[in-house]
Amino acid sequence: MKRHASMNRIYRLVWSPVHKVWIPVAEIARGRSKGSSRKLFAAALSLTAAVGHTEPIGGQITSGSGSITQSGDTTTINQTSQNLSANWQSFNVAPQETVNFQQPSVDAIAVNRIADTNGSQILGHLNANGQVYLINPNGIVFGKGAEVNVGGLVASTLDVDDASLDSNVKTFKGNGVGSVINKGNIHAADGGSVALLGNKVGNEGVITAQLGSVALGAGSAVTLTFNGSNLVKMQVDQSTLDNLAENKQLIRADGGRVFMSAGARDTLLASVVNNEGVIEARTVENHEGVITLMGG
Repeated sequence: MKRHASMNRIYRLVWSPVHKVWIPVAEIARGRSKGSSRKLFAAALSLTAAVGHTEPIGGQITSGSGSITQSGDTTTINQTSQNLSANWQSFNVAPQETVNFQQPSVDAIAVNRIADTNGSQILGHLNANGQVYLINPNGIVFGKGAEVNVGGLVASTLDVDDASLDSNVKTFKGNGVGSVINKGNIHAADGGSVALLGNKVGNEGVITAQLGSVALGAGSAVTLTFNGSNLVKMQVDQSTLDNLAENKQLIRADGGRVFMSAGARDTLLASVVNNEGVIEARTVENHEGVITLMGG
């Protein structure tokens, strides 16, 4: 397992006898982590309290081809083009509800732009065989009961240009004020990726991407570089005050990569990378795991 950090960042590895894995801890963040964590938790509570609707509402396909159908507690997005974009009035999933994306390939991308001023709350099941992008400037929370099984996932308060979907390099930008928080179970297919992007992002559940990548990127502009459906690089291009990327439970990317970054290079704005949980990136099938932590 490799551990990388910029030259002016100090991190230490702490052995966990329970999980039998080294835990990287950001030393520079320890003095500020409690206050930042409280802000992130408060943002999650306010988002959860504000959401009043269940199931995705008002879906309209704006580019690409496909259909959206709802039957009982199940919403199905049948995507027939390689890339698809849809606008939603709201995108919430109650505990008993399921959203299925049926896509032509694991590399197919479905971009979902959500206009709900209350943010989005995912408490039920979300399934996809391809890549799903959930974009809500007002925040996204995956609740404790959420079960997400996808080829790949980007959950973001930052938007992406549809013109970049065919490119390996995708830049997400925006001024969204919400937080992106996972308290549930997010699982990407082998070699797939999970990325949480926004000013404040956090994991309080379990994120798994065997032989793939997990990225927590805090900033107002973040660039993701892919090789097919596999995320190979994340860079925070622009920062805002008090960016926070935080892990409090388990991130697992054995044979893959874990990226946590909360600040652009050379920025003077305060930002924090805080790990109070477990990050695993063990060697699997001769693929060496890599953990990259960068604070501001």
